[in-house]
Amino acid sequence: MRLQWVFAVLLSGLVVGCSSTGTTYQPADERGAYGYTETELGSDRYRVTFTGNSRTDKETVNDYAMLRAAELTLQNGYNWFHLVNRDTESKSRSSTSISGVNDFGGHTAVYQRCGLMSCSTVVAQTPSRLSGGVASTTTRTNYQASLEIKMGKDPMPDDAEAYNAQELASTLRRWMGKQAK
Repeated sequence: MRLQWVFAVLLSGLVVGCSSTGTTYQPADERGAYGYTETELGSDRYRVTFTGNSRTDKETVNDYAMLRAAELTLQNGYNWFHLVNRDTESKSRSSTSISGVNDFGGHTAVYQRCGLMSCSTVVAQTPSRLSGGVASTTTRTNYQASLEIKMGKDPMPDDAEAYNAQELASTLRRWMGKQAK
């Protein structure tokens, strides 16, 4: 029994250790999976989406989507993009666990009840009793940023929603400390 408990503790530590990092900047394996995806909407228009895990904050998810938009713009031979639409969604899920519960197990009692003329067998169930215990609820939130962009070549419009792709990609890579391809 003790060996099973030690194994369970080690296994849970391994799972927590593997899941303790945020989503890395990478293409998603499939739509809805962690990472980025893009959908061509026209010759100079794309929808870029980045989905993070519960350890990736909202700002990082938005920055990764912007970085992918800048890279996509440069890959397609353009030098700026304009944000046509921007949306960030969050999905939260909660789980509750109870720890420190003492179970005073029930039991079955079998006895005979005898009268003047006969005896009968009685089977009685005693219910379990629970005591103690602390309930804790954990909420995990995942963010997904979605951008619709229109790409262009010089001259870049004088608009707050227009971005120089080379400058933005360089700034975000430097800020993140990553050299994305």
